[in-house]
Amino acid sequence: MPDFPIVDTHLHVWDHSRLTYSDFQGHPLFGRDYHVEDYAHDLDGVEVEAMVFVECYADFTPTSGQYIEEIEFVEDEARRDKRLKAIVPMAPLEWGQRVEPMLAQMATHSAVRGIRRIVEFDADPRALTLSEDFIAGVNLLEKFGMHFEINVNFTQMDIVREFVRHIPNVKLILDHCGKPGIKSGAIAQYRDDIADLAKHPNLWIKLSDLPVEADKQHWTEADLRPFIAATIDTFGVDRVIYGGDYPVCLQATSLQRWVEVLDRAFADLGLSVVDTRKIYRDNANAFYRLGLNGGMA
Repeated sequence: MPDFPIVDTHLHVWDHSRLTYSDFQGHPLFGRDYHVEDYAHDLDGVEVEAMVFVECYADFTPTSGQYIEEIEFVEDEARRDKRLKAIVPMAPLEWGQRVEPMLAQMATHSAVRGIRRIVEFDADPRALTLSEDFIAGVNLLEKFGMHFEINVNFTQMDIVREFVRHIPNVKLILDHCGKPGIKSGAIAQYRDDIADLAKHPNLWIKLSDLPVEADKQHWTEADLRPFIAATIDTFGVDRVIYGGDYPVCLQATSLQRWVEVLDRAFADLGLSVVDTRKIYRDNANAFYRLGLNGGMA
């Protein structure tokens, strides 16, 4: 375990009595509620200084969604655990300029830092992501000082490589390393994809959820290590940020085991204490503007 408290930049909490999540209904793991108390219990020795909530794909339609309601729910959670310091809600950026009033409303909630609009599960991810309106919606985030979180899987990385060329000024972060093809051993593709993406200085990468992208029940550290090493080698220690992805990670690992895997990888890769601290804490403090003492402002 790190000898300092870390920042978890990818926490999900949800309550089926507050919002509707059709994709979770009947799921053996996700069909129940998860609150900040569940997260705190399951940390099991991992010391966390701050958390960032990331939206949970609550039901939405082409014309409406539970966008503000989810922010309000998470604000209630944060009142019970002050470590929950930032919120990344969902917004319909595909509305283009029409989404501006909603972003303005979201900006009145002080914990909101950025937006995630998952494209991975869309009926046509390419058409959505590269549409004129979606690109306009993402670029509009610059006006509100918000970043955009990219959620795709490795079969869609060609879309991301094209998409980022249209977003020159908004800060971007690639969630879960782009969900690489670990199970199929697609390390060559991963290296090629991130080498191209790392050329964009406004793009960060979130080191999270790799066990879920491997063989969930039978993965080994050897399966993950090439992807961890490639991420750090390509993006450098200043643009890699740790994430736990609770409770999604529970499909394949505990939070404690994931941190232990990273600890060993960082040590074997020869990372200094300063560089390790950047990935676990300081980069997140800067990117999400958490205002924590010490490290980068």
